[in-house]
Amino acid sequence: MNVRLLFLLILIAAGAKAQENIPELITDRPDQTESAEVVPLNALQIETGFVVFNDKTNQVQHTSYAYNSTLLRYGILPNFELRLGLEYLGDKTEISSNSISGFGPLYTGFKVKISDEQKGMPAIAILGALTLPFTANEEYKPSEPAANMRLSISHTLSDRISLGYNLGAEWDGETPTPGYFYSIALGIGISDKIGVFAESFGLLGANDKEEHLLDAGVTYLLLPNLQVDISGGIGLSENAADSFVGAGLSFRLPQ
Repeated sequence: MNVRLLFLLILIAAGAKAQENIPELITDRPDQTESAEVVPLNALQIETGFVVFNDKTNQVQHTSYAYNSTLLRYGILPNFELRLGLEYLGDKTEISSNSISGFGPLYTGFKVKISDEQKGMPAIAILGALTLPFTANEEYKPSEPAANMRLSISHTLSDRISLGYNLGAEWDGETPTPGYFYSIALGIGISDKIGVFAESFGLLGANDKEEHLLDAGVTYLLLPNLQVDISGGIGLSENAADSFVGAGLSFRLPQ
């Protein structure tokens, strides 16, 4: 095992044992539906992983990778977090054996929690983000800064079941016409450590190309501040990827 990774895992475990009443670890991965919860004040949460997309068009197999997709979340107010993300991407086409790879644009954003869940009303948050083209490798550099805005809503249906959904607009940095994102995810706590989810999500109105997908996955809480996940999904529309699979790790550093 990489020495730095081993040291980090020891630090996480030590922090978990040193703290009592650790706030619940709520992550924004592996599903596409962002939660309405923010990270605790002065806490740094790191959510990282990889995903592989497979798509066949006109009998040509195309594979896209996010070799390392990492999101940093830091709570600067009780209801406000800053977000910073970076991906190392790759693409390969079977017929030509050509492949490219490089960093995608840096993601900067925020999440602000508008209201807690109470008296039958859901928890609500607003997210905003901007990607910076100059930070990307040439192969993944958009013409203009890309941006998105989302409304996140979460309902607790029972002690073990929750429902979350997002609505938002996204600009890809290439055209002025936004796409409109939607997602709805059902989460079930099998136990205190194991959770599963099923989700539908997609994009409407982006250059007249609609994407609709389904996915599902499992999360496992190794420690109060350390979670692993695995997930996969399929495309339901012509413009969506045929399938994808991913896995990841999320942890909160001791405060």
